[in-house]
Amino acid sequence: MKKTRRRKTAVKADPAEDENASPKSNNTSPPIASNASSSSSNAPRSVNIKTKFPVARIKRIMQADEDVGKVAQVTPVVVSKALELFMIALCDKASEEARQRNSKRITAGHLKQAILNEVQFDFLADIIEKVPDIPAACEGGNLGGNGDNSEDGAPVKKTRKPRSRKAKEEDSF
Repeated sequence: MKKTRRRKTAVKADPAEDENASPKSNNTSPPIASNASSSSSNAPRSVNIKTKFPVARIKRIMQADEDVGKVAQVTPVVVSKALELFMIALCDKASEEARQRNSKRITAGHLKQAILNEVQFDFLADIIEKVPDIPAACEGGNLGGNGDNSEDGAPVKKTRKPRSRKAKEEDSF
């Protein structure tokens, strides 16, 4: 049997993680903490990503375009990594919006505000026009449609309509 070599397709996010990358990478710094001063910078945070975007599907989508010819093997891998970094940045901004409004959940309204407030995401402005804004009551605290708390602080129980019983066989005809 002939053995074939497999290429390593893992893309390193930070060259400082590799000890043998260069002699200048000896200074290891702790991950950047997210606070108010560092939130305006575009420095990447250390995020453990377990989910990967499907490379085969990305390649299929790229080849579906008639203008695209052959696609190099590494191209979908790079696009997948770029997509991961984009999603991390977008989710970080949306989580900042949610924290500012004392919300535990990120909603579509938080994503909309993150896109409107960040110049980097301007290309998504046309898509989010249809998304409703966050209600003004939500901005004051934990109120609103995210289901975290109700207005008076007590949980609200939803009541259901009782299930109707099946009709007897003689009644059905």
